[in-house]
Amino acid sequence: MRPRTPNDPAQVGPFRTVAVLGQGGMGRVLLGVAPSGSLVAVKQVHADLAEDEGFRSRFRREVDASRRVSGAYTAPVVDADPDAPTPWLASLFLPGLPLSDVLAEGFLPEEAVRQLAAGLVQALADIHRVGLVHRDLKPSNVMLTDDGVRVIDFGIARAGDHLTKLTHTGALIGSPAFMAPEQITGGAPTPAADVFALGATLVVACTGKTPFSGASAPALMYSIAHEEPDLGAVPPGLRGLLAACLAKDPAARPSPQDLLALIGPLTPSARPWPEAVHRRIAEQAAETARLVSAAAPVAAPTSPALPRVRSRGRRRWTVAAVAAGVLAVTGALFAVTGWADDVYYAFVDEPVPTPGNVPLSQVADAYVGPIPSCVQLRPKVKVPAGFTQQRVQDGGPAHTQYDGATSNQCTWNTRSGDQIVLVWDLYRSKPGGPTGAEGAKGRYEGMYMRGSTQRVSHLPFVEEALWYKPDGHCVLYARDVNLELFVQVKGPNYPLGTCEALTEESAKQGFALIKKKAAQ
Repeated sequence: MRPRTPNDPAQVGPFRTVAVLGQGGMGRVLLGVAPSGSLVAVKQVHADLAEDEGFRSRFRREVDASRRVSGAYTAPVVDADPDAPTPWLASLFLPGLPLSDVLAEGFLPEEAVRQLAAGLVQALADIHRVGLVHRDLKPSNVMLTDDGVRVIDFGIARAGDHLTKLTHTGALIGSPAFMAPEQITGGAPTPAADVFALGATLVVACTGKTPFSGASAPALMYSIAHEEPDLGAVPPGLRGLLAACLAKDPAARPSPQDLLALIGPLTPSARPWPEAVHRRIAEQAAETARLVSAAAPVAAPTSPALPRVRSRGRRRWTVAAVAAGVLAVTGALFAVTGWADDVYYAFVDEPVPTPGNVPLSQVADAYVGPIPSCVQLRPKVKVPAGFTQQRVQDGGPAHTQYDGATSNQCTWNTRSGDQIVLVWDLYRSKPGGPTGAEGAKGRYEGMYMRGSTQRVSHLPFVEEALWYKPDGHCVLYARDVNLELFVQVKGPNYPLGTCEALTEESAKQGFALIKKKAAQ
């Protein structure tokens, strides 16, 4: 936080500005005073971005979404002008700390996480009640206030009937670490996706780390889509709740109403957070009052602002923790330093190539299945000497995924640490619904990231494929009509330059093992 300078606007709409709360590549957040004397946080985008009609359209959606949501657990919109030369949105200024800043100092005790969970569940209920999906719930979009919690920043919130699938736009919207599997694989986010993000946020709150990990964004997304969450450090009393939120199948996740029952009764508290958090909020209130008083002779504000916490290492918050009197940016209602860069991550709109001249909506299924179990595949898959099939999966039949795909995963290992992984996803056309080719294309494109994955067309046994080579090993995503296959080869004997041939051969076998329709 810093005082306003002559280079900053003195007025935005009806609001007199007194300080800059933060700024970044997409815009800035100003502390403003309304004619009534109340304080607001004014989110203002840069003028050059306002010339981009796509960006302005997203900002209009944010304004619309924010106005539709009201409740004790969100930040109400006071005024906005998305059509101004420099678009802006003003929300009631809420004294509080971004959860991300608090967690930079250390994770929360179990009772505080329960209080946090209850508030976030109520916020999601308010959001879903008006037909919206937040789509970007994460610690930087959660504010801890003296009396509870607020969910902020509806920059990518969308009505359920206006969601756009990845196969239509070529872009993936959200923050990957907190995205649900169905978002990653190209499905339209629903309220259940917000519940998944809630679970991921609460895991960070009580452990200091996300439930899924990866050395890069594609590796992280694969982990979210295919692996189980790491809940080992979650307190036992919260593990069942968070595991339910992080279910792969959206239909298996609890609703906000169900979550309240799982959270159980809470002890009423006027100060729900560790004392160090409340102490810092009070210190920040004094700084805000000073800035407002220095800017003009107005009455002391009733809704002061807050400085941001700087990280000094992770530790658990305790009553004895001492908050240093560092006055910095709070992020106000928005995490401006990341802002839209963070929200839209590395995904951008671009054409999605589709082989052939027939629209996917008219393509008949080529693969009929079934997908064999790993035991059935064992004598059929030819792997190099020394590889044995991972027995934990023996006998496991193919299963139906949340997006309708029939899936199976088989793994082969060596004693020296080499590994081959094959994952099949078979999509079948549905009467009145998407074709199998559309389903497989959605899953396939969900793994594309410009700059990290490379499209290739030289493999004769598939229509299209993506190479991804993270951390010195090989990953291949391949699609042929209605069948999508993931292949990974890694280990000390298969570095880059060596793993490619085995990866391609494994993919060729993987497709050949699934029965196709007889040629017409």
